[in-house]
Amino acid sequence: MNKLTLENQWLCVTVLSYGATIASIVDKTLQKELVLGFDDDQKYLSSDKYFGCTVGRGANRISNGHFYLNDQPYQLSINNGPNHLHGGTFGFDKKEFDCKREDNAIICTYFSTHLEEGYPGNVTVRITYTLEGHRVTIRSTCQSDRDTLINLTNHTYFNLDQKKGTIENHLLEINADRVYPVDENGCTLNRPFDVNQTPFDFTKQKSLSECLQSDHPQIMIARGLDHHFKIKGLGLRLATTLIYQGSVLNVYTDKPGVHIYTGNYLNEEDIGHDNIPYIRQSGICFEAQYVPNSINFDTTIAPIVKAGQLQEHLTIFEFENMR
Repeated sequence: MNKLTLENQWLCVTVLSYGATIASIVDKTLQKELVLGFDDDQKYLSSDKYFGCTVGRGANRISNGHFYLNDQPYQLSINNGPNHLHGGTFGFDKKEFDCKREDNAIICTYFSTHLEEGYPGNVTVRITYTLEGHRVTIRSTCQSDRDTLINLTNHTYFNLDQKKGTIENHLLEINADRVYPVDENGCTLNRPFDVNQTPFDFTKQKSLSECLQSDHPQIMIARGLDHHFKIKGLGLRLATTLIYQGSVLNVYTDKPGVHIYTGNYLNEEDIGHDNIPYIRQSGICFEAQYVPNSINFDTTIAPIVKAGQLQEHLTIFEFENMR
């Protein structure tokens, strides 16, 4: 496992070759850690919470780990109840990437072989982290020698003031008026609903506590937010904004949506940066991606990559300090 660092006058970003993982983002002005992770790199090897990693080939859950592509059935590994989760038992989060630094970028590459975790095709994956000003940009590119399914995301947990514990008092705004429900096993369903007059309405900035303390059936099933929001517009655009006492995170993406997860299964087992125990809902993930499980209900929006086609996407984490 190698560790590489990008640094300027505002931010210091640390990336691990294991899982092409964002291990740390420090606001140098406030001397404050902004993401959940470990000071001891070896802890990433045993953690099952996906701290900061690259998730692939398929983000979130695929129902029963099964799908059809070109009329051919594929059975993926099952690693979360009845479902396939985050690329499987040994997904990209557990792979050693070949990483190198070039100027203000860290380039991480991995070659995924045909039928790895059940997915078709030999796939070359490149994750490039770039630090420019107050922005950390993630550029992902993939290419396969067969038609396949690729739905990459980054699984960094953010907390703009970890010493305060949970993210309940953070303010959140989401550029989305549609959200997908999940079933009792957390798998995304093909019944997107309007967020209006529901706890999922973040079209205007509000405290996360208003949502997380709700008794809405979908919040109860997921124990918080663990849902895919359909981001309005096309191309690279602002998807979400997270605010806490003068610190701001803006998330931009060119992907169709963002799956938002509020760390509902963190449970104090993991002792992170500065010996802080990561309790339930002590971090929030903005997993920019295609609709999870869409291969099983709407192939027109599923992340199907044709043989030889280059899939390329951008996600940007932009940090502001209003103090």
